[in-house]
Amino acid sequence: MGYYPRDFLEQLCLTSDIVSLISEDTALKGKGDRFTGLCPFPEHNEKTPSFSVSAGKQLYHCFGCQNSGNIFTYLKKQRGMSFSSAVEYLAEKKGIPIPKIHKTKTERISPGLFELSEKICSFFERQLMQTSKDHKVRSYLKKRGYSSDLIQGFRMGYAPKGNVLLSFLRDPKEQRQAMELGLINRSNAGDIYDNFRHRLIFPILSVQKQVIGFGARVLDDSFPKYINSKESKIFHKGQSFYGINESARYLRQDSFALIVEGYTDFLSLWQAGFKNLVATLGTALTEHHARLLKQYVETVVMVFDGDQAGARARERSLPLLLGAGLKVKFISLPQGQDPDDFIRSKGHQAFQRELRLSKDLFFFTLKKRQEELKAKGRDPLHLVEELSPLLAVVGNKALQIIYRQRLLDLFGSDSRLVENLLNERIKKQPEKTHIKKNVLEEEPRPSPAFSLNQALESERLLLVLCLESEIFLNSFLSEGLISLLRTEGMLKIFNKIVEYYRQKPNHFDKLIHLVMNEVIDTHLIFKSSYPVFKEVGREDQKKIFEDSINFLRKKQKHSEASALLARMKMDRREDVHDLEKVFQLTKQRLAQKNQHKT
Repeated sequence: MGYYPRDFLEQLCLTSDIVSLISEDTALKGKGDRFTGLCPFPEHNEKTPSFSVSAGKQLYHCFGCQNSGNIFTYLKKQRGMSFSSAVEYLAEKKGIPIPKIHKTKTERISPGLFELSEKICSFFERQLMQTSKDHKVRSYLKKRGYSSDLIQGFRMGYAPKGNVLLSFLRDPKEQRQAMELGLINRSNAGDIYDNFRHRLIFPILSVQKQVIGFGARVLDDSFPKYINSKESKIFHKGQSFYGINESARYLRQDSFALIVEGYTDFLSLWQAGFKNLVATLGTALTEHHARLLKQYVETVVMVFDGDQAGARARERSLPLLLGAGLKVKFISLPQGQDPDDFIRSKGHQAFQRELRLSKDLFFFTLKKRQEELKAKGRDPLHLVEELSPLLAVVGNKALQIIYRQRLLDLFGSDSRLVENLLNERIKKQPEKTHIKKNVLEEEPRPSPAFSLNQALESERLLLVLCLESEIFLNSFLSEGLISLLRTEGMLKIFNKIVEYYRQKPNHFDKLIHLVMNEVIDTHLIFKSSYPVFKEVGREDQKKIFEDSINFLRKKQKHSEASALLARMKMDRREDVHDLEKVFQLTKQRLAQKNQHKT
């Protein structure tokens, strides 16, 4: 697993503009260092602003849905990026070189290919905008019912007749790169020409919103109807989905994905309000696809064409998806209809109803094979022979148990004998082979380790104030107040803070990011951070600091007295000194209770 140096991540986080980034998704109004606005996360549809951003600390927090974090967590939750993708995205925006970590040959990609793809995408967009209202491409888009927001949001374009792109790319180096991307071709006679002519263009973007390829549809009766740009260093059809650049955040929110087979199916469903979907690019689902989906969801729902080809595609995909640990369901569309046809003719509610009625594909396959064997008069034990390879690859152990039991239930009182046969057949299946993960797809650092769930409110307040002001932190450390902490998680995180601060006393402003990386439930810190977020004055913060310390001191004395009393109950020796200490502590405890009453 690769790791980015902590200093590099801190520099990247502190130099990036979290306010500008979040403002791309929601309007923020500023007051000093604080900015507020409506929560940008799709699952929190609020009308009163409860979302707060700290420009100085490069942090955000929503007081409504409790989402909180730094710029990396925002890109992960809102844009669906992996940590490494977020790092590369921010580093490119700020022009900060990324420290070298090992990359495979296929990963050493020239940034020029991405830049050229972006340039060509913008060119196709302009060509579409410049067409007349009665142009064929406009008529086609109108016929499909695509709104201007949809067209612009997915950056659709138009490739005119002739060699317009070739004329646009005058630089020989760019022409060579365009040939590498499959956008310009060379004939046997040596002539160079545009690959896409008189076609509607569908740009294909990565999760990081980089243009990696193009799809194109004819506007007349010529064939093939759809073509894609060819495989390249930046584009692999078997590893890419259309639309995932926009849908990734919705996938994480809903924890299930709709899978369709083409651009128009995707766009029609998206426009109808179904955002948690992806589309394949004219190729069968692959193990790469399955593994990518598993990063976002637990369940997939296949929405393929309502014909034999669609049914066969579902069956081929089942082992790959189950092998990735996904639960697999499907929607059965009417014969001859595709998702685009269905949603345009029946509408949102009808599709929503079909989605509620979606079937588990394994159960469906089991029932179908059972009926086929029965119709042919064959022994039901053939089910074990046929389905054991499928059961062997199921990556989700809980699902595997459920599926095994459903199969065994078919044999009634003989299920115990059949189970032995099934176990033998599964053992004989070849071990699953997995595609080796790219080291850059892994989280480049350990997961957060400490929980503050059991922490006292006073402890959380002290943590927030110590991160807010170096004066409070130095006071806390110099007086040895760390011994007052009562919960294990808080004690561990303060020990981390002490260790870091003693090594780098000039890096106080980076402590907050240390905590964000180490704590699992960061929202609990923000929950108690009203002294910071509500602009409480320094004197009031000082009083909160002192009150929190006094409360923990009282808790410590109470614990000491309770522990001593418990020890005395176990050890019945009447030690005068211990009894005197118990007596004094008990007096203090009663005094504290009386003080609270007044």
